[in-house]
Amino acid sequence: MSGLYVHIPFCRKACTYCNFHFSTSLQNTEAMVNALLKELDLRLDDWHELAFETLYWGGGTPSVLSPEAFYRLSEGIKSRLGSRSWPEYTLEANPEDMDSERLSAWKESGVNRLSIGIQSLNDRDLHTMNRAHNSEQARLSIETALQMGFQNISVDLIYGTPWKSHEEWAEELNWVQGKQLPHLSCYALTVEEKTALAHSIRSGQAQAPNDQHAHEQFDMLQAWAESQGYEHYEISNLALPGHRAIHNSRYWNRVPYLGIGPSAHSFDGKRRSWNIANNAAYLKQADLNQWNMESEELSLANRVNETIMTKLRLMEGLAAVEIETLWPGWTASNQKFIQNQTRQGYLVDHPNQIILSAKGRFFADFITSELLVG
Repeated sequence: MSGLYVHIPFCRKACTYCNFHFSTSLQNTEAMVNALLKELDLRLDDWHELAFETLYWGGGTPSVLSPEAFYRLSEGIKSRLGSRSWPEYTLEANPEDMDSERLSAWKESGVNRLSIGIQSLNDRDLHTMNRAHNSEQARLSIETALQMGFQNISVDLIYGTPWKSHEEWAEELNWVQGKQLPHLSCYALTVEEKTALAHSIRSGQAQAPNDQHAHEQFDMLQAWAESQGYEHYEISNLALPGHRAIHNSRYWNRVPYLGIGPSAHSFDGKRRSWNIANNAAYLKQADLNQWNMESEELSLANRVNETIMTKLRLMEGLAAVEIETLWPGWTASNQKFIQNQTRQGYLVDHPNQIILSAKGRFFADFITSELLVG
């Protein structure tokens, strides 16, 4: 089984922290729909042996599409895949787009999971991040989606911002719990190069995030999740039992998936490929029917390192024997480090699995880097 990812490269505003590919010009949405379907026709020739179990629309902001454009693209995809429904059909949406007309169109087309980018219920956060909605709109969007029958809802939250106190962070989590939302994706604010936030920090116009502040709020998140019955099944993702993200779990378990759209990535099990991250160039390729994708055949070391990086993010952890089979001698060469991290409480004491403890999750990048090969 596989999953299809559809990248919609449009946003209403440019968030200060974002380094994903998108355009704030919405003039070419119709042409983009045509190009996406054209690419899918081409790519399915190589992917016809795989059945698609999940459909995920990301971006960018897929919810900016008009109901008509969304419906045309959704129906075009379903007709090409020979399926009218999926166990999981996720749409990323922003609060400012979630009016009744769009919600109805999404529901009619078969969307059964919403991933809502509220990011914060703190207006200072939202203003500084240049989000297009305020905290009132964020709350209303979730309430409206629930009223219209969407039950499988995930929300994105950003913690560790210099503008959010621990008390405000606790209030956000408690509000989410009060709505009984089944899934959360929570990320520490990071400063990516070539973003407006990075520029503002360098020029002294904005305060840089503090690692200790973020660490404390991450610990609050873990304690809250445990008390409310959420599985912290991946470092940035929490779910009530039975509500893990099926599509995104494919990425962490290195299951093949197909991505279409500008900057979209695909993985067939051995090779990764990706589209050009430029809307105009992508549309031109579609007009000429000449798709110039880049690709990389993964070496053994690449495959081993990807497995280490992704599996360590999961609550089940990494099976040492899985790496040892691919890279003999790995266990012995890392035994001292693993034992040391276990003694310090950063890894769970387990005979067969390498599992990050609650204490160790915040330091996942360091621990992972020490276990890589090559």
